[in-house]
Amino acid sequence: MPRLRRTAAVMSAASAFAALTTVVGPAGPAWARDPLPQRTDQAFQQDCLKTHNAYRARHGVPPLTVDPQLVAYAASRADEITRFEGLNEGHRGLEPGHGENLHWSGSSVAGRMASCKDAVTRWYDGGRTYDYAKPGFSGETGFFTQVVWKSTTRIGCARAAGRGPQWYETYIVCNYTPPGNFSGRFKENVLPPRSR
Repeated sequence: MPRLRRTAAVMSAASAFAALTTVVGPAGPAWARDPLPQRTDQAFQQDCLKTHNAYRARHGVPPLTVDPQLVAYAASRADEITRFEGLNEGHRGLEPGHGENLHWSGSSVAGRMASCKDAVTRWYDGGRTYDYAKPGFSGETGFFTQVVWKSTTRIGCARAAGRGPQWYETYIVCNYTPPGNFSGRFKENVLPPRSR
């Protein structure tokens, strides 16, 4: 059976992306489950940093650095997001001042986990339709624009994985500061790739 993948667009405090949010009552949703185990280690973190910075270099923007506080924040976000099927929780609960990219994949094979390179490549590939002549946000390119956002300087990523109700699931969360995707700031922050 083929692997299933789903990627959520990035959201910052300045962008209200209602299609990815879920409204629940004070007691919380009845469909919440226990969070999946954390699967974040140093090799995963280095994979995230290396892949982000390789794509950022294509656009001539400065490299990111790993922020341990953002890693801890991403781990807490992964705990929350894995309590829901797929990416149904979206960016609900994201603190102001943070950008966020989410990735979910499912497999019928036990122990198979998506790598950070898998997630970041999918986010970056969303930029194939980005129109540099008309810079701005769209749901299809928002994760790409956060990856290459020039003024973002720090990153923290986390991965949680385990057996869900139907699949062996992997969730990857990357948080960014300063966040990207601010209206009116795309032209100076999302630069076209350099010619090779």
